[in-house]
Amino acid sequence: MVLTSAMLVGAVPAVAQPRDVAGRSRDVQQPLSLYLPSAVASAPVSLRENDIRITPALSVAYDDNIFRTIKGASGREDELIVAPSVTAQVDRVLAGAQVTASALYGYEVFTFHPDRSRPRIALNARGTAGIAGTCSVTPYGEYRRERTDFGDLNAPLDNTIRTSRFGATATCQRPAGLYPLLSAERYQSSNDGEFEYADQRTTSGVVGIGYRRPSLGQALAYYRRDDIVRPNQVRGDSSVDRAGVAIDRAVSPLLTASVDLHWLSVRSQDPLIEDYGGLGWRAQVVSRALAPLKIEATAARSVVFDTLLTTAYAVQSSYSLVGQMQVNELTSATLGFDYRTRDFRAPPNGVRGGLEKDQSPIFRAGLARQMTGRLFLRLDATHSRRKTEPSIGDFDATRVTASAEMRF
Repeated sequence: MVLTSAMLVGAVPAVAQPRDVAGRSRDVQQPLSLYLPSAVASAPVSLRENDIRITPALSVAYDDNIFRTIKGASGREDELIVAPSVTAQVDRVLAGAQVTASALYGYEVFTFHPDRSRPRIALNARGTAGIAGTCSVTPYGEYRRERTDFGDLNAPLDNTIRTSRFGATATCQRPAGLYPLLSAERYQSSNDGEFEYADQRTTSGVVGIGYRRPSLGQALAYYRRDDIVRPNQVRGDSSVDRAGVAIDRAVSPLLTASVDLHWLSVRSQDPLIEDYGGLGWRAQVVSRALAPLKIEATAARSVVFDTLLTTAYAVQSSYSLVGQMQVNELTSATLGFDYRTRDFRAPPNGVRGGLEKDQSPIFRAGLARQMTGRLFLRLDATHSRRKTEPSIGDFDATRVTASAEMRF
């Protein structure tokens, strides 16, 4: 049982969330890695053998409101997106260190608007090396290049975001007892010319003391600091401090729970931007009591710097309820509901369109089938809505995606 770094990432800034295959913005609350302050793959690495995997994939998505045109406005357009991709992953044990690296290249072809077709690139690498018996250090790196979602802009405005993360985590975790934790990261993002105001450089650090006991679970008392620099803004720098306790426990063989409760403080260099101080949290419960149904419920409050709407930040609350059923050995079905609210904090005229708040419910369903030992098929559907204050950015959109991948 491990504490996930999703407990530690609520204050991590990331500009302009890119879309997943269903067109929904990725959330930093997805299951993440052990103690890492960013959305990088799991660490420490646990490899059973050296391995190389190649995965070509193809998805076809139909979206009935691709540019997220507001309700009542003319110009609502649909789109058929064909997106081939290939992923390569290499796992190796080198001189006692466990190393994994992956690379993805994909291309989104907009068949109705060919001039908006764009490539997508993702590179990841990490490694874990043991030190002095019980200690380990995990360096990692990530680079991504992809289109951002049209949802915040309600207009056919393209933006490609390029992000990079580099960092390392060190810990001396033992089977039972106290252990220390240190983590540091450097994050950088850049956007196309019209959105350069959202570029940022962030330096993050975490220090903590954990306690682990198999019969009780794990607890971590931590302090985290994020320094955010926006190079293309005057007085655009901010800092985020967070101190709290994260607990992870298996209540029973069929029920696990994790809670992160912390004090959150945001300060901006610009006196016109309101500071924020208050409780932040993330709580998650996973139940397998109704087998073969798995139910996962999550609630969180955090601050985010990941929107093209504002030159500052937003206080975000999010909730998720997902049910997954293993229909048989080869087929699974998923049904979920997400709900997010954002309260924008910015100087006068610092939010596009003068928005103050928004709320976004998302309904989603999926069906996955393993056809052979290598061929996997998926069918996903999402229906997204958005309501803003004032009501100038309301929209609704439905997307259906069929995808296939071969695993070699």
